Amino acid sequence: MARFLWKGEDQRPWLRKTGQALEAGLLRAFWAAMGTFSAQRASALGRGLFSRLGPRTPKQRHVLANLAMVCPEADPSRREELARRAWGNIGAVIAEFPHLPRLIEDLEIDCRNDDPDFLDRRRPCIFVAAHLGNLYMSAAAIRARGYEVDLVYSPLANPYLERLVQDRLTRVLHTGFITKQEALRPMLKALKRGRSVGLHVDVRVDGGETFPLLGAPATTTTAPAWLALSTGSPIVPVRTERLADARLRTTLFPPLIPPPRDCPRDAAVDFLTRQMNEVIGRFIREHPDQWMCTKRRWPKPLMRSRGLY
Repeated sequence: MARFLWKGEDQRPWLRKTGQALEAGLLRAFWAAMGTFSAQRASALGRGLFSRLGPRTPKQRHVLANLAMVCPEADPSRREELARRAWGNIGAVIAEFPHLPRLIEDLEIDCRNDDPDFLDRRRPCIFVAAHLGNLYMSAAAIRARGYEVDLVYSPLANPYLERLVQDRLTRVLHTGFITKQEALRPMLKALKRGRSVGLHVDVRVDGGETFPLLGAPATTTTAPAWLALSTGSPIVPVRTERLADARLRTTLFPPLIPPPRDCPRDAAVDFLTRQMNEVIGRFIREHPDQWMCTKRRWPKPLMRSRGLY
């Protein structure tokens, strides 16, 4: 809903603040309405609403372009259907917000990480995930395994929405939060204090290095690799998938394979980041209809060369 009822900083302050306050009020009213339904009904209503409205927004071109990169074999009608379902998943996530405690209580957790150090929580971890299913369930699963975790996130542009969302998440998830801007140092400090960190690594990093993602170069964060090499913490992939309305499963996977001991640092970062993208790309490929991909993921010249812009 950001910038739905307001424009940028060049707008008159009173108009901007009024629009921002109205946006927050609309979201609060929507949550109040969804809270009167069961979690399953609210999820279905949000899914139905956004699957109709989302494709009509300007963001639809990014969703279709991203899905064309993920599923190049799919014809246009199939990509339209995937996009519609992806928008529906976004709507379900928003509508499920008042029911997060119930979703956490009912969350199915599949732990495929049998590393004794992980199971016994002997050291903090660097958890990496993609924006799939309900993105808040990854944090819930990590907490359920007994890990104290700080989550990296991008603050909303609307300060009223930001406070509204963060207040609720803090109360429900019981995690710390680190803003994405200048996040490396706070993440390092958290790991050294014994706290784990979690971040979604499927988004574009403007000006970052490129690494293969689903067969095409994509600017990717190297922060997880750098942190792993600096602290010795393992990088643990996490995937959340939607099974049905208000039914979700989060899977904790084995840690990424560490680089060879004699590997130079730059090569080690490359080794870990390529491995991370391979895993994250597989997650997205498995559930493209649940990927919250409303911003362009790959470099614009590359996507233009494929006729996507």
